[in-house]
Amino acid sequence: MISLETWVEELPKKKFFSRVNTTECLVTISMLVSNRIDTVEKCFESFRPLLEQIPSEFIAVDTVGDEKSDGSIDVARKYADKIVHFEWCDDFAAARNAGLKEARGKWLIYLDDDEWFDDAGPLIDFFSKPELYKNYDRVSMMEHSYTSATQMDYESNGFSRITVLTPEAKFVNPVHEILKGVVYRNKYDLKGTFVHHVGYIGKLSDKKSGRNRKIMDAELEKHPDNLHLWLQQIAGVGSDADETLDLSEKAIFELRKLELSDWNNQDWIEIFLYRMKSYARLKMWAKLDENVDEFLKHVKNPFFRGIAAIFELSRDLDDIGIKKTSDWIHIYFDAVKYYVNRDEKEVSYFFSNDINKANVYKITTMYFNLCLKESQDSYDDIKKMIFDVPWHIFSSKRSEVLALSLKQSINEEDKETVKFLCDIFMHDEIMSEEFFEQLDRVDIGIESDTAQEKFDQLIEFIDVKNESLWIKQHARKNVSEDELERSLGDETTFAYPNEDLVRICIRNGISPQKYVEKVSFEDVEKSVSAIVAKEENHLDRIPLFAAEIENVWQSSVQRNYLLASLRKRYIFQGTMPLNKVLEESEKYCRNMIEYAKSIYLTELCDSASVLLPKEIRFAGLFGKALNLKKSGELKECLAYLQQSLDVFNEAETLIRRIIQEIELDQRKQIKVDGEMARLGNQVKSQIIALISQGQNEVAAGLLKELKQITPSDPDLATLEKLCQA
Repeated sequence: MISLETWVEELPKKKFFSRVNTTECLVTISMLVSNRIDTVEKCFESFRPLLEQIPSEFIAVDTVGDEKSDGSIDVARKYADKIVHFEWCDDFAAARNAGLKEARGKWLIYLDDDEWFDDAGPLIDFFSKPELYKNYDRVSMMEHSYTSATQMDYESNGFSRITVLTPEAKFVNPVHEILKGVVYRNKYDLKGTFVHHVGYIGKLSDKKSGRNRKIMDAELEKHPDNLHLWLQQIAGVGSDADETLDLSEKAIFELRKLELSDWNNQDWIEIFLYRMKSYARLKMWAKLDENVDEFLKHVKNPFFRGIAAIFELSRDLDDIGIKKTSDWIHIYFDAVKYYVNRDEKEVSYFFSNDINKANVYKITTMYFNLCLKESQDSYDDIKKMIFDVPWHIFSSKRSEVLALSLKQSINEEDKETVKFLCDIFMHDEIMSEEFFEQLDRVDIGIESDTAQEKFDQLIEFIDVKNESLWIKQHARKNVSEDELERSLGDETTFAYPNEDLVRICIRNGISPQKYVEKVSFEDVEKSVSAIVAKEENHLDRIPLFAAEIENVWQSSVQRNYLLASLRKRYIFQGTMPLNKVLEESEKYCRNMIEYAKSIYLTELCDSASVLLPKEIRFAGLFGKALNLKKSGELKECLAYLQQSLDVFNEAETLIRRIIQEIELDQRKQIKVDGEMARLGNQVKSQIIALISQGQNEVAAGLLKELKQITPSDPDLATLEKLCQA
């Protein structure tokens, strides 16, 4: 009910900003203004471009009065066409209706003074096009409701307070008011902008929640039959499961007493859902089962049935078993399929987040794990689920389930399921790439030759005409150059997921250069990473594979990058024999420097300039260290090894191994030198004794042997003179 103290202040039409010169009004912007001097001007400025470009009016509803205002009303006077002074009576609907009474627009935008548009441009575009605003009756966009003062953290909600106006339009409910009297046929989803909302940050949240609760309690005392207010009160509790349960049980009791338990009423359904959600969060599983049984008996809407199912799936799945888990999952699948296919996305403001694409794959993974844990013979259950998953629904989680499905079906040598998955994912480019990525993932995980052979046989069985699949099927087969050219198009490259094309060429003695030279470097990196990943299970084979590449493929930037990547993986691993590591390390450095010289100035590469990427500088310094080691200049070698490690600490394990070997060799040499010195001193004593006995000829023979043992001994010259005396 509008207070008798409500009065309208007409304001001059001339503003500090320009207005559209027209008497008609397409849009009325109505805002409740309280004491938010910190945000109010930002709010007005956010929609000022719309006032400037669209036939429109701005009505500010003053809810505090000039005498209690913090200055917000004076700011509003600069922008508004009218100020409706409303004596506050704890009734938001009444305040909204006071502004609505003055509205002349065909459309209404209603706001609060703690929210503003990020960009009014898309809104202006909408109201500039009659084909849009005449054929839609509601506009929706996203709202960021901030939860921290930094405005970094927020919850995303739908904002649908942009609506056509009809004579019957009226706001109801004293809090969480809604506009009644408008029949909505279709909604326009506005992209490219959103609404900022700062009304529930910190202490403001508790203050507003307390205020709202007080208003709702008072209203429900007078009108216990108001389902919408019961729902709003329950939803306003937040994360307190006990309080949510108490309120929802109280609401259900009161409404049933009034015979208002109407299963066709969405408010009633959502009140019931809140009670079930509380049972799930409090692990009251028997109560949950009892409520879900009643709920599913009455509710046929797939969306709401899916919410009940996700509550059931929130418990330990071991407790409900494979069969019941499968039933709940299928109900949830139906809910998501129903939801994603709807033009009108907002089925429920409060429960929309419970029906989401990611959950489809999360619960499927949980089901697979349950099956594998329950029984060794559970593949039949897994297979049935694979065929029922709504694979067309995209989520970043889908790849995980696809990989699991492929792994299980390949392990079981199930050709039917592998082909089914292939057929499902071959319909568009994005899905087919995802299929090959996960097929690669399974391939990379294969450890035994027997398993590899089974994998190849299954892939070969798939009869789908696709170049990428043909390459996978022939990755380890003999193929002639003619067959390769017949099977592949002129524009085919080894860009992922076709990286096995290099393997086919090398295996069959064909240079792959023509398949790599048109590929961007980003794609080269991706394909090389995939090739290296497949070699990781057989690291000992890398030197042979690298040698085969060098025999078949002439030097090029792509070849050298692949060789350097393969050899890097081998030498950095830490368990290969050090003599082989040193041999491959020299080749790695050569490949990396040759690759670098194809891109950078030769002088920079030769000097290991600081302008080069770290790994290239490392290869230059490391190569010099290896050459010094071979020539026996160990002190200089150690210095370069330390420099190379300082540049590229990823090589720590490799460099430490080489340093340890050098230090061990040095200790051995010191020990040998000491032993030789001791032996030399014994022989020198024998020579002196022989000379003193006049056996100079025998002493000379012994001296000759000593020269071979300790050639640098300074005493040898003196002994030689004594032998000749």
